Amino acid sequence: MKVLGIHSSPIKNGNMAYLLNYALEEAFRAEGVSTEAVAIAGLSIADCRHCNWCMTKQTQNRFCSIEDDALPILQKILDCDILILGSPVYFSRLSGIMACLIDRTRCFTFGKNGHLALKGKVGIALTVGWSRNLGMETTLASLHGAFLVHEMLTPSCHEAGALYGVGLASGRRDENLAYKREKLGVKDDHEGLYSTKLLVREALRVAKQMAGTR
Repeated sequence: MKVLGIHSSPIKNGNMAYLLNYALEEAFRAEGVSTEAVAIAGLSIADCRHCNWCMTKQTQNRFCSIEDDALPILQKILDCDILILGSPVYFSRLSGIMACLIDRTRCFTFGKNGHLALKGKVGIALTVGWSRNLGMETTLASLHGAFLVHEMLTPSCHEAGALYGVGLASGRRDENLAYKREKLGVKDDHEGLYSTKLLVREALRVAKQMAGTR
């Protein structure tokens, strides 16, 4: 079983990267699971042009007419069993480059070579925000919406309090209610990390269940 994690933070070893790696490490503990992490910030990922090339000319070896850094990532998405998408909160929403990558997966929704090619795969959403109430749920809902468009499975976990995925807060207040400046504040969000662990386990359970029914 292949678990692919993609995050869009421009900070190489920041909070979003830490959270994604935490999720992938939990997945890797399961028997027969391989994991891979991809950081897309700084890559050349163009906007989807809605040119409909994928609907008429797509082949097994080429998903999209645009030749850029998205192409190998699209192949990885097609090959994985579980897709984890992680975006930091930007102005109460997901980051722009993550939105671009998601838009480019349109080639799997309407593509000539595979209509709804991602259907039945499992997807979970992760986000990191400075504050818990400034855009986490809208970011997670956007990522969840992408999974639903592809008719992917998006498990929730009641025990984890995770209906749309998991959001972690990187900001922490001190005794004077002023924010502390810590590089990896998500390490202190113990509830969020625990919820991430539970959601990953649920994703693995669902993916294995689906594999058994194919």
